[in-house]
Amino acid sequence: MSQDTSTTRGAGRAALFFAGLLALAGCQEEATPQGKPARPPAQTLAKVLMERKPADDAQGCYAELKAPATVETVSDQVQVVPEQRDPTTGEITQPAIYREVSSQRIVEASRARYFPSVCSGDLTPGFVAMLQRALAVRGLYSGPADGKLDPATGRAITAYQKPRGLDSPTLSVRAAQELGLYIWSK
Repeated sequence: MSQDTSTTRGAGRAALFFAGLLALAGCQEEATPQGKPARPPAQTLAKVLMERKPADDAQGCYAELKAPATVETVSDQVQVVPEQRDPTTGEITQPAIYREVSSQRIVEASRARYFPSVCSGDLTPGFVAMLQRALAVRGLYSGPADGKLDPATGRAITAYQKPRGLDSPTLSVRAAQELGLYIWSK
């Protein structure tokens, strides 16, 4: 083998290596000087929400997400005493007296939506520890990776899922897939 061929192969490998590094760098989120993402993540988890309750024989586990009712407060002025006028001149001798009345009405009733969630049997201490490490790497969890599904872990799950369209501390299957904890099935 000549030295020119060896040099060409070495340069080709180096170019391939740097192209791979550039491709991986393109996968990183842009960050501001404070270390926060420059743009919000895509609403990838909102797509998994279902309006209908899954059938009792549906495969997998599902969690319920209750959306609160939307209530609107309406304020009106109600006349308590009418104005008084001088009968000869028509001038107002006593202005009308009004009272403000507020009432509330439901604009949209509360509703339940459902999403595929990680089954409780799969939430082993080992799995939860991996989840805690995955959330810690993303700056969402700062506690120990002790495998306990505690309130701090639930808040971190919510912090991961909420910007993606799912405001719940229950880990969805899709979020577990995005975090690299579940194999993508579809």
